[in-house]
Amino acid sequence: MTVIGYARVGTRKLSVDEREIALTAAGAERLYVDHGESRNKASLPRFSACLDYLRAGDLLLVCQLGQLDRLGRDDRLIALLHELGARGIGLRSLAEPAIDTTGPSGRALFDIIAVFAQLRSESIQVHRRDGPAPARAHGREGGRPTAMTAERIAVALDMREKGATIDTIATTLGVDTVTVQRALLSNPDSPPDTGRGGR
Repeated sequence: MTVIGYARVGTRKLSVDEREIALTAAGAERLYVDHGESRNKASLPRFSACLDYLRAGDLLLVCQLGQLDRLGRDDRLIALLHELGARGIGLRSLAEPAIDTTGPSGRALFDIIAVFAQLRSESIQVHRRDGPAPARAHGREGGRPTAMTAERIAVALDMREKGATIDTIATTLGVDTVTVQRALLSNPDSPPDTGRGGR
C-alpha cells in the first residue's frame, strides 16, 4: 500500500505548509499540493495528477475532509468518494478519525456513499423522465409563480364588480394589465364583461 498525501495551500508564498508537514509525519510517501483558493476541479492540476497516480490498494491521506469538500458542491464530493471506493483506493483524514476506510467501519462509509450516489442517479433519471407532470397533477405549473395571489384575485373581482377598469385594478395591485385580465378570465367567479369602464 502506497500512502499518497494531498493538500491545498492558500498562497504560493508558502513553500512548506503545516498540512504538508502533518501528512509527511503521518506516513505520506508522496505529496501532491495545490496552491490557491479555486473551487474548480479543472484548476487543481496537482489534485488531478494525484487521482491519476493512485492505484487500487493505495491510501489517499488528507488533513481533513474539507480539503476535498472545497472542490465544490456536495454531490461532487460524493461522486469523488464513490470513485475512490470503486477503484479500491482507501481514504484517511488526520483531523477526522472516523474517516478511515481501511477499517471495517470505514469501509462501510464507501457503502453508504455508494447508496447515496445510486439514489441521486435514480432521482435525476426520474426527474428527467417525468418532468413537470407530477407538479401538473397537483395543480402546479412550471415557470414563475403568478403575481395574482388568491387575495389579489379577490380584490380584483371586487373592484371589477364595482366597475373599476382593468388599468385601475392593475395599478392598484401593482401588476400589469395582462396579468389582471388572465386572472379574471380564468376565475369562474369573474363577472361578465359588460363593457363598464372598458379596460
